[in-house]
Amino acid sequence: MYRSFYGLNTQPFSKEIDVTKLFQHSNLRELESRLSYMKRYRGIMLITGDPGTGKTTAIRSFISNLNSSSFFPVYMPLATVAIRDFYKQINDKLHGESLQSKSLLFKSIQQRILFYTNQQNKVPVIILDEVHLLKNENFFELQIITNFDIDSHDPALFILVAQSHLNDRFSRTILDSFNQRISMKFHFNPLTLEETKDFIIHNLEAAGSTEAIFSEKALVSIFNLSGGVIRKIGRLAVKTLTLGALTKKQKITEEEVLLASKEL
Repeated sequence: MYRSFYGLNTQPFSKEIDVTKLFQHSNLRELESRLSYMKRYRGIMLITGDPGTGKTTAIRSFISNLNSSSFFPVYMPLATVAIRDFYKQINDKLHGESLQSKSLLFKSIQQRILFYTNQQNKVPVIILDEVHLLKNENFFELQIITNFDIDSHDPALFILVAQSHLNDRFSRTILDSFNQRISMKFHFNPLTLEETKDFIIHNLEAAGSTEAIFSEKALVSIFNLSGGVIRKIGRLAVKTLTLGALTKKQKITEEEVLLASKEL
């Protein structure tokens, strides 16, 4: 209903937004720069951030822009932490032979990585999402998987995506060895006030808006209530648009934002 009332062609703030229409905030630009570096030098990269800050959306954008003739991307939203299943998931994504033994799965994973690198001239980009769910033992195994030729080179790029608290675990002695193997770290911060305002305006314009729907105070209120977290911004903005349409407010004010926040 609010789309019709405000003249929007598509749903704004959708997580399914075309990656070419993503708002280029400072986090996204910096991450793209660091990923560009890692594409060349490979190894392990860790991306952290609180829930809803845009980590997975940024990865989706990164994958969509990879040259398929030079890279072989693998994305795994981890649903299990059991060691053998962990191996099996990676092996399956690399199109390895169906195996049961952990030792054979390990061998197959390394062989498949080298196959793409040496025979197809493609860099495997293995993205593991939600890795804060992994046990310490998984990181020990991943350390072994990424050891090639007595740890002399990195044929693949491993990108680990996790919530912020994983950094606390990596600071402990038990995971120090794996922590030292991480070549690059990047942390997603919430949007600033100005970025929040620009993000809302950008998404509304991408959805077909030709008018300023939110007042300046309404935009500031959304920032204050969301803390600059992208997912929270989107949910609150949509709820406010719905309320605004119901009350036939062509210009949404701080009052509508506050009323909408109470229903979330």
